[in-house]
Amino acid sequence: MTEFEKQVNRFLFRMNSSGRRRLWLKLAKLLSNGVPIMDALGSMNERRIASAGKTDGLSIALTSWMDSLRNGSRLSDAIKNWVDNDEQMLIAAGEQSGSLHIALVSVAEIMEAKKKIKAAVIGGLAYPLIMLLIALSVLIMFSYKIIPEFSAIVPDDKWHGIARIIIDFANFTRSWLWLILLGILGSLGAFFMSLPRWTGGLRIRLDKHAPYSIYRVMQGGSWMISFAALVAAGVRVENALQYLARDASPWLRVRTNACLTGMRSGLNVGDALARSGYGFPDLDIIDDLGVYSKLSGFDVAAAILGKEWIVESVERIQSMMKIIFGVSVLSVGLFIAFMVGGLIGMELQMSSIMQSSYK
Repeated sequence: MTEFEKQVNRFLFRMNSSGRRRLWLKLAKLLSNGVPIMDALGSMNERRIASAGKTDGLSIALTSWMDSLRNGSRLSDAIKNWVDNDEQMLIAAGEQSGSLHIALVSVAEIMEAKKKIKAAVIGGLAYPLIMLLIALSVLIMFSYKIIPEFSAIVPDDKWHGIARIIIDFANFTRSWLWLILLGILGSLGAFFMSLPRWTGGLRIRLDKHAPYSIYRVMQGGSWMISFAALVAAGVRVENALQYLARDASPWLRVRTNACLTGMRSGLNVGDALARSGYGFPDLDIIDDLGVYSKLSGFDVAAAILGKEWIVESVERIQSMMKIIFGVSVLSVGLFIAFMVGGLIGMELQMSSIMQSSYK
């Protein structure tokens, strides 16, 4: 297999999150029953080859991992570049604590949680995007088809009121539509690029409001469940924060390092997050962490908070999306009403103009 083919297979394997989740759960089950990791991987690989062939992506991954293990590598090293960084990080933590099977179950839970959060975002954005396309289609139809036919019959300077506004708007659209669309696309591109890169200043205030707050909730949810899983796997809180900051985006790294700095100055994790001033991951979670970090059994409490945050994150995102849904429906409805009202006004004015011309 060429290096290019290896890269393609790794990319496809990373995209198959559902397949990886099933793999981790199977491997965790075998390990918990006392099966050595090489035997477990070999058994799963044999079954996969029998059902899908040697060229199957999962079989290629398992074969590669087994080769690395035979050469003395750990599983967390063997899966590097095959899986997401947080998966590798948690599996490495499980190996260090001697509870790899528990870590694998935690990985599967985190993947399922992220899937729910992403589904909430995608589901919430789907309908507003459809409404936007409808509004754009109406605008193009009016500007390029309907309005020019009216203008061909009656000169533009004969119109007045809302009809004249519609005429001017259509002329403006035909002249500048594509430039406006490029501007919108450029703005959207800049917005999405800013999400993981813009770290401070005005961004701290914008994180309290949509759409940046949606990103904060998404990242905060992933961060919280990963942090809870690391602590539950026996990783010290400071080491867990270092793991989370190592491969994080600039936005997330700044907030994690701020918490880490506070802890190194003697604060607990909740107080450190509060002192950072970022409001990350969420004010309620910060308060809970501040309370539980002062008590024994913090690892158990963090795991409970992480699971609760999964449900709360999905609910919060869905609530935010309902607001976006309502605004999009109202905006598109008003826009279509404006265009239809202008069309009715043009028909009435054209009838009056034609009657005057006939007389």
